[in-house]
Amino acid sequence: MGLKHDIRRAPAVRDRGTEADLQARIVAGNQVWVVGDIHGHLGTLRALMHRLNLQEEDRVVLLGDMIDRGPDSAGVVEYVRQHPQIIAIKGNHEQMAIQSLQSTNIELDSVWMAKGGASTWGSYIVAAKGDLHRAKLTFAEDCAWLADLPSHIVLDDWRLVHAGYHPRVDLDNQDEKTLLWIRRAFFKHDAPLDEKRCILFGHTPTSKFKRIGEIAQSKIRLEDGRPSWLAMDTSAYNHENPGIAAYDLTTGDTIRQKTLRSEHWWLSSKGREAPVAEFFGLSELRRRAKKVVAAREKARRRLAMAGVSRRVKAPVSFRIVKRKLPLVEEVIPSSGTQSQDSVIFRV
Repeated sequence: MGLKHDIRRAPAVRDRGTEADLQARIVAGNQVWVVGDIHGHLGTLRALMHRLNLQEEDRVVLLGDMIDRGPDSAGVVEYVRQHPQIIAIKGNHEQMAIQSLQSTNIELDSVWMAKGGASTWGSYIVAAKGDLHRAKLTFAEDCAWLADLPSHIVLDDWRLVHAGYHPRVDLDNQDEKTLLWIRRAFFKHDAPLDEKRCILFGHTPTSKFKRIGEIAQSKIRLEDGRPSWLAMDTSAYNHENPGIAAYDLTTGDTIRQKTLRSEHWWLSSKGREAPVAEFFGLSELRRRAKKVVAAREKARRRLAMAGVSRRVKAPVSFRIVKRKLPLVEEVIPSSGTQSQDSVIFRV
């Protein structure tokens, strides 16, 4: 059974100002490119952005999952935050990273670490040159930014979402967890979910639709002849045809960028993420964090048994020594008139 974060079913979030701005640009004939999952491949993203040859009024929308698995998630977030023409929505991997801040130690968040978080956390430590305090501060600031991203974008002819929509729930009443995690129930549905809008989504690699490394489309058509959905996660790290793709909402053009050879991390790793964590010793950090937690729990139990306290905020190390011999009281006379006799105990 797979691990999954306990994400509350909060209402999906939209940014009406961003939607109005993008729609106006489409009407004006400017390019609005939609890009699928990046997953920490900064070099490949920069190469794609160069090929898009953006003009001043053009925009790029990322469909979430900017982080995890790839070699430089911290760099991707920094690049996206600083680029004035890039807009992003939230993905399930961003949500897991945000949830990890609720843990006492980020290194111990087994759910996120098992799904690619180790490479992301490693990239922040590498960017901070080994300074854990600086890495955690930067990570927390980025997570605050990620938490404010919209869940989806709705335009006149398009819906942009990370994972999809539930076919049995009204499109305007979907919760965020569904939009970030749903798979088969969405793309296996046998009718258009929105008869007027084509849905562009990531999350599910297009290899699931037998379109390895290429954009996949639904066989179900809208009234205007367009497919009911387009799958954009061409998988930057699939072993056969890795890359990311962009689709222009204005012209319907597609540009595909192969993953740079310098980011083919799977050639040197047997896992499902770049071995960034090994560069700074994540296993050692996790071992130390577990040791601290174990010490704290051990101290709590011992103090509880002694009737002293049920809660301990910091690790305490002590030993209980059992005495088998009786204590003998010995009185030492005082040397001054104002002092009292001292009492010591000897075994």
